[in-house]
Order: sequence, then C-alpha cells, then structure tokens
Amino acid sequence: MRPEDLRRISAVRTLAASGEARAKRQELRLSLKEVAAAIGSAPSTVHRWELGQSVPRAASALLWAKALGIKTEATR
Repeated sequence: MRPEDLRRISAVRTLAASGEARAKRQELRLSLKEVAAAIGSAPSTVHRWELGQSVPRAASALLWAKALGIKTEATR
C-alpha cells in the first residue's frame, strides 16, 4: 500500500467520524444506495460508517474516498 493511500484512508475515516463524509455525500446529491453500489457495499454499511458506528476497511475506505472525491493534502 502506498503512503498516499494511507493518507486517503485516514482522511476518509476522519471525515466519517466527524460527520463530514455524510455532508459531502449529501452535497453531491448522492443517495446511500448510489454510493454503496459504486463501492460494492450495502447501504446500511455506508450508513453505519457515516454515523461513526463502524469503520471502513482500507479497500472500502479508498473506494469511498474516490466516490466522494476526497483527496489528501498531498494530492490536492
């Protein structure tokens, strides 16, 4: 795994814990179902991530970050 991948994973997990990932999804006018389908997950799983009830694994976090257009400081 590349260092930039680790930074992106950390960024998306931080955004999820703060509630910002949900706000970003809503800002993009994407439904839970749409985002979940794009990353190969269940809508209920993405919902739990957004509520901070669970944390996405690395591969899912990277896909979620890509779906929401989340970049790290180094890639901006």
